[in-house]
Amino acid sequence: MTKIFDFAIFGGGIVGSAIFNKLTRLGKKCVLIEIAEDVCTGVSKANSALVHSGFDAKQGSLKAKLNVRGNFLMPQLCKRLKVDFKHCGAVVVGNSLEKIEQLYSRGIQNGVPSDQLEILKNDSLHALVPNLKKEIMFGLHAKNAGIVNVFMLNVALAEEAVINGAECRFGFETSAISSNNNIFSITNGKETIHARQVINASGTGYNDIAKLLGSEQKKLSFRRGQYYVLNKDARNFVPLTVFPLPTEKGKGILATPTTDGNILFGPTAEALENYNTETTASGFSDIEKNINTLFDNVPFNQVIRQFSGVRIGCGEDFVIEKSKQVSGVINICGINSPGLSASPAIAEYVCQLLGLDNEKEIANLLERSTYNSIATKSSREIESLIQENAKYGNIICKCEMVSEQEILNAIHSPLKPHTLDGIKRRVRTMAGQCQGGFCTMKVAQIIARELAVDVDDVIKENKTSNLCFPKEIL
Repeated sequence: MTKIFDFAIFGGGIVGSAIFNKLTRLGKKCVLIEIAEDVCTGVSKANSALVHSGFDAKQGSLKAKLNVRGNFLMPQLCKRLKVDFKHCGAVVVGNSLEKIEQLYSRGIQNGVPSDQLEILKNDSLHALVPNLKKEIMFGLHAKNAGIVNVFMLNVALAEEAVINGAECRFGFETSAISSNNNIFSITNGKETIHARQVINASGTGYNDIAKLLGSEQKKLSFRRGQYYVLNKDARNFVPLTVFPLPTEKGKGILATPTTDGNILFGPTAEALENYNTETTASGFSDIEKNINTLFDNVPFNQVIRQFSGVRIGCGEDFVIEKSKQVSGVINICGINSPGLSASPAIAEYVCQLLGLDNEKEIANLLERSTYNSIATKSSREIESLIQENAKYGNIICKCEMVSEQEILNAIHSPLKPHTLDGIKRRVRTMAGQCQGGFCTMKVAQIIARELAVDVDDVIKENKTSNLCFPKEIL
């Protein structure tokens, strides 16, 4: 008998996974279709990991509405999923009191609670941000802003859905989509998935899927943001997210802590013709110049990594709509900042479009398990774990204190990750000061052993990113 899903969701980023999770919690049979080998491999993996307050978006826009609602939903969502979230706050700084007051007014108009916004001046501002340049006089403090572990949030949303009966298809390169008797048939040439409705949240691949569906294609824009990652030794440099006054290009180059204890500087805002995550000397020069205009005592000697992400736009606002060309299709694109902040609210909004907003979530859903990190445990707790399982005592990643058993837990977790980056995002191997210089091959060997493959076949993230040259090439 042919299995028919209620919903097929294209795209395993934060938005697709949030929708996947929400629909599953409503009792719908769902499948997540992702061209890559894991969730969180595209736009969602490379951003500032901020939960914005909601004062920046244009009044009346979907961005404003869903940002404020998402900010409200995020703490409870992270608590349920056991994902790190911190209400550290954020502050926009500059020397134009008029512009600071305009942002305050916009925040109130957007629905940000008034007790969560405060205009700071001089001494009160510098007490909040000790390393801020003394000549910067004004700031808007958004107390309800926060930071989240975006990798684990993305993973956890999909994991919870899977352990409650949903399914994922990774590495699924869709080649054709047809519709017959209100059932979509989605194929990659090897497998065909059947679903009653389709949600296209595929990010960079939005137009590829839209073309196969026969639904609306959109003019997309691309803006690259490059970042510095600082070592945990610099964790006290900024206690909260610090923005300059925004420009027409975006929120500007910021400094922010992360839930893992690192500091991020960035992003740049470079208009591109297409999706391109290259890093450039000019981009990092721009970061250094802008950070130096905001702060004294900048610890650039603590930089351990550079990366870039691409923000995909479609006009000035989010596009979340029922297709007018194809019945049973929801179009989602242009989800750039504040897309992460808005993601739980986007899932709610999609349910409203589908007429499901009055349906109740299933009671007694299964809860996901965490990855039992020994880095967060006391010596006595670690000793107890090792007595039960000696593999907790075999430290593979010394920078981040990750044991062999934690890697095994990740490999055999609900989404069955099999890439080096998939393990990194779950347990932080290769994320420390040496950036994998000492543990990469050890992790690859564990993956190869557990999955019964040759180490030559272990990939970093995508199909062509083999860690080693296959023997036939050598």
